[in-house]
Amino acid sequence: MKICILGAGSLGSAIGGHLARAGNNVVLINRNADFCEAVNAGGLTLVIDGKEVPVRLKASQTADGLEPVDLVIVLVKSKDTASAMRSATHLVGPETVVMSLQNGLGQEEILAEIAGREHVLAGKTYVGGLMLSPGKVVAGAAGKETLVGEVDGPVTPRVQRIVDAFNEAGLPAVARDDMMAVIWDKLFVNVATGALAAVTGLDYGNLYDIDEIRETGIAAVREAMQIAEALGIPITTTDPAQAWQKASAGLPFGFKTSMLQSLEKGSVTEVDFINGSVVRAGEAAGIATPVNRTLVAMVKGVERALDPKRATASEAPHPVGATRSYVEHVAVNVSDIGWHLRFFREVLGMTLTMTEGDEGNPAQAWTLGGMQLVSRPEHEAAAGTLNHIGVAVCDTAAAIAAARQMGVKSDPRGEQWLALPDGIVVELLEASPSRVEGALKLDPRAK
Repeated sequence: MKICILGAGSLGSAIGGHLARAGNNVVLINRNADFCEAVNAGGLTLVIDGKEVPVRLKASQTADGLEPVDLVIVLVKSKDTASAMRSATHLVGPETVVMSLQNGLGQEEILAEIAGREHVLAGKTYVGGLMLSPGKVVAGAAGKETLVGEVDGPVTPRVQRIVDAFNEAGLPAVARDDMMAVIWDKLFVNVATGALAAVTGLDYGNLYDIDEIRETGIAAVREAMQIAEALGIPITTTDPAQAWQKASAGLPFGFKTSMLQSLEKGSVTEVDFINGSVVRAGEAAGIATPVNRTLVAMVKGVERALDPKRATASEAPHPVGATRSYVEHVAVNVSDIGWHLRFFREVLGMTLTMTEGDEGNPAQAWTLGGMQLVSRPEHEAAAGTLNHIGVAVCDTAAAIAAARQMGVKSDPRGEQWLALPDGIVVELLEASPSRVEGALKLDPRAK
């Protein structure tokens, strides 16, 4: 079977890797260039029960140039469903099936509007995935079912073909004729832990170790079950504690929900399609949802903190500079660049990259980790002294404007080179909010 995973993050890679191992022709679509380079060069590495399993398959940043496939599995973030499907409509041939395995409610309607209702199946999966590094993913598939069916109707041959393909790949799958109940059952599981993990930053091992969190998760599920009952949805259980337990069954201590993984990558979550869908359904049914409404508000607050709005000059009591920043490198003047290069290479085994000059010219700059070695024979600076500090900021222009209000001028190298008192020079480097937040979270002393 020719299969395209549209949105091959951790979960999509885990599922795509299993399907490829079984002999299916699988292409992973992932916008991350490092991921695609790693997979195309050395294959995807699945970590199954602690063992690394290499899988050969292709990866691409876009679906451009690909021919129609038998099955498109949609696993992009819910907010990106429409744009992702529009960019991949050429993958849909006369017999192509498009199936969402995303979290939350409403994706099938979006896909049907773009790809055609006749092409769309409904699906839900309890498989878990955790990306350890580009091209290396922990696959939690043991005992984790994938449920597939027509959006509304009995089991058809095309549903059975997909279920068979999943089972042959070691992904337990079941054909169902009650997908609306299945969709709500999976929503209960997502409601139980997704937002709580996002707000607390906890993996499953720690999330499940706190009684108050358990009680809150069960209360959120109870609200969703009350709404489903009011709407006449034929759910399979009325015990919210079962959804809480099912969410973690078979997954490792360090597993992180997709919402938490999104925040750690600096992107917004799917909370609007999960807890937010419960709130909207509650409004339609006339049922209050205080727990889910609070969780939505808290997750949105964490999302805003990733890239907060900034006060205008008139609103701020002090100059408005960059919202967040970190020291990207420290540059040190040296007199014998060759000696230092040999030391860091041969003694410490470090990789050095030339950023300025050439090895035939004594004026050079080399980067190693968070430090630069600068050789400038024409300068009078003493060896071992500070050349400059490189600081990555979210808004260079704002930082420069605020610095001007403090009387700071630039040195001859350019406007972004700020000359501070005591001979300290700061080089401002523009960086995305997610890059800055990611760097600030790193703990170099962590064991």
